[in-house]
Amino acid sequence: MHAVSSSKHPITARKCLMNDPSNSWIAILALLAFAGFAHGMAASGGAGEVRLAEHGRALTVIVAPAEVMQWEAAEIHRHTPHMIRLAERSRHLQRDSVLDLANYLGRISGTTMEITDTLAADDDRIPIYIAGAAEEIFGPVGISKAGKFGFRVVVDGRRGIGLYGESEYGTSYAIYELLHRMGCRWFMPSSLGEVIPETSTLTIDVMDQRLAPATEFRGIQGRTADRDFLRRNRLGGNHLEQRHILGSYITEEQLEANPDWRLHIDGRPQRRGYRWTREDVAHAVADRIIERLDADYQPSISLSPEDRVVPTEDPEEMKHDPEPRVWEPAAGRWSVTDRLMMLANRVAERVGEKYPDVIYGMLAYVNFNMPPAREPVHPNIVPVIAPIDFNRHHPMTWQDHPNEFWLRDMVEGWGKVAERVAYYAYGMNLAEITAPNPFITKWSTDIPIILENNCAFWTPETMGGWENMLPGFYLSIRMTFYPDEKPEDILQDLWTRFYGAAAEPMAAYWHHIDRAWIETREYAGSGFGYLRMFTPDVMAEARALIDQALAQCETIDEYRRVKLIDESLALFELFMKMREDFAAADFRNLETDLEEWRGTLAHLRNRYREQYSFDTPRHGAAGIGRHYFDYQWGNAYKDAARMNQTYARHGRPMLEWKWKHNPDAEETSRPWVAPDYDAGDWPSKHVVRDTWSSIGHHNTLTDQASGASGRMVYRASQRLRALPEGKRAYLWIGSTDGSAKVYVNGEHVPYVVPDGQRHAGEIRDRFTGYCRPAKYDVTDLLKNGDNHFAIKTERLRLNELGTGGLMGP
Repeated sequence: MHAVSSSKHPITARKCLMNDPSNSWIAILALLAFAGFAHGMAASGGAGEVRLAEHGRALTVIVAPAEVMQWEAAEIHRHTPHMIRLAERSRHLQRDSVLDLANYLGRISGTTMEITDTLAADDDRIPIYIAGAAEEIFGPVGISKAGKFGFRVVVDGRRGIGLYGESEYGTSYAIYELLHRMGCRWFMPSSLGEVIPETSTLTIDVMDQRLAPATEFRGIQGRTADRDFLRRNRLGGNHLEQRHILGSYITEEQLEANPDWRLHIDGRPQRRGYRWTREDVAHAVADRIIERLDADYQPSISLSPEDRVVPTEDPEEMKHDPEPRVWEPAAGRWSVTDRLMMLANRVAERVGEKYPDVIYGMLAYVNFNMPPAREPVHPNIVPVIAPIDFNRHHPMTWQDHPNEFWLRDMVEGWGKVAERVAYYAYGMNLAEITAPNPFITKWSTDIPIILENNCAFWTPETMGGWENMLPGFYLSIRMTFYPDEKPEDILQDLWTRFYGAAAEPMAAYWHHIDRAWIETREYAGSGFGYLRMFTPDVMAEARALIDQALAQCETIDEYRRVKLIDESLALFELFMKMREDFAAADFRNLETDLEEWRGTLAHLRNRYREQYSFDTPRHGAAGIGRHYFDYQWGNAYKDAARMNQTYARHGRPMLEWKWKHNPDAEETSRPWVAPDYDAGDWPSKHVVRDTWSSIGHHNTLTDQASGASGRMVYRASQRLRALPEGKRAYLWIGSTDGSAKVYVNGEHVPYVVPDGQRHAGEIRDRFTGYCRPAKYDVTDLLKNGDNHFAIKTERLRLNELGTGGLMGP
């Protein structure tokens, strides 16, 4: 936070600034300041402090202009122009902040704080001037921040208190700065998350602080908080439009009339996508944007392409690529960033002739992740770094795991070429919401690096909630507002204020979980790597710490806060039990455990709705977490339970398989499936516990353009008795990522699409699916004695999870 100060900080300051508003030093706000109302303070106010309340009597009054407190200034409906909506939203923010100021000062001191628009001449109460009323008394704010977010907090023993800013947002920030210094905290949504101190004598030290947040926008993508929580934690700011809508600016009719605008691959026009390097295409996009701005002006427009990997091999587009071409290692594709920048720069220039202040959000994503090698970045274009293909839980400074050190190169590269950047962090281990994931080490390390590289907009995406991400959420909120706060101080503030008597075991719990994430050499996304991270020993220690915390709680609120985490851990324990059973091919309880998990999640989601915990209401009533659970594990678990009930096992489950990566064409691995092939030097992997990511193939895929190969051959053998007469035998594969081509005793086994599925009865060379089971009839190929099994797998498409090949027993 940039600051200019003309007085001593209420408690302490790591750097002290004097009167010059142009001073570029940074004043550091004390994190744990109680702003002078600690219980040991003298009863009478000293020369350096102002008394606001004493023994149940308010000594102050809030003076806010009438227009600030007006309830509704404009009627808002779905056709209301965008800028009117923004103005009304900002006014509501300021008004509600003033109401909070009165409410929380009253709660702290046990008094009632009055709000008025005028102060009588004989009123001897200390005035707290808001917005324009403060500026009339104390003069200009004296600090500016892009977006008009500068603010000033004045505490003057003679003239009163001033809380005001360059805009409604700045005034709101000033109000919550005062409350923050008084010890007010909102650690999570709802009253369960707020910590408000109480004192009979309320004082605050004299000060004059001119301040500004580190970023223009701070948010949490998804339905993770209510408006009150967002406002009180000073989230929000200048919205940057960044949706995947670049394709919508060109109509199908335009593409029909201009067929050379379409992308062409292998001489064929593509159904989706158009050529970004053409000047006439850029002009068409710009003209469509101007039409939209003419109809309803808004300060930000998205130039973000659709949510997909962009085809790279159009010969006309390739002519404009830099030499040498840039490879995107995480996406496994050639970079198209320079092509996108050609389009975006032309659009910004053309639209800027009429609307010079519009800013453009442009996602740096998949194979347009890396900064441009040749093209400049227009000052009004804000690259939105969205590292979807990168590791989620390890810091970008760690050099020994897939992708993450490229992320730091990418952040620093964009920071060098763009005046401002945005960062769209992935604040979850994609598509899995059950595991606790505090992001302590990750964001403590990454956020300072991101801020150093011109980050002005911070928006992590999440699917989980406060029950498993509270420390990370809160760290990001504080660090992107106060960039020089130490993460350990922020966390200590959280532990002691929020958990009280249970602070020590709760801090130990969250750090224990964080270590499990970062110390395991497992990089797969979602829950596929959990068996290596959350071992029985790790889970047992987590349970012991939560039980200890429950026992140490001294208040109802402390108990409820710990109980939320206790119930979260219990849900995750059930999740891990299913993973352990599946990994052991113990299918007896999978169906009942699956239904218990679903029912418990629904119950907790309803119970903790106010806390925005346990799933989010997307993908219908079931929620997005339930949706992804069913997609990734539900099909396999249900089918495993059905197989267990319907069939008798013949032999033992095959869990450990020898494997070998095939970097060449598939036919070169034909000898590898022969029963007598010597695979003695092949490594082994557990097909559920070990992912392609953990065995060194996180980014491996089959791609003809790059020459990379995502082919893997698995081998296993076992001795079987003869089949009972009249019985048939099936090889069941619990889950795959990609295709599976099966050989038994060296003979290829075709895959028959089962009844109830589309194309039932169709005979295919191999099974292809994602997180789905497959069944092969192997009756005629089994023999009494030693039997050999080989499975060729192929991953044709990279996802951000690092999975591949066999993923089930």
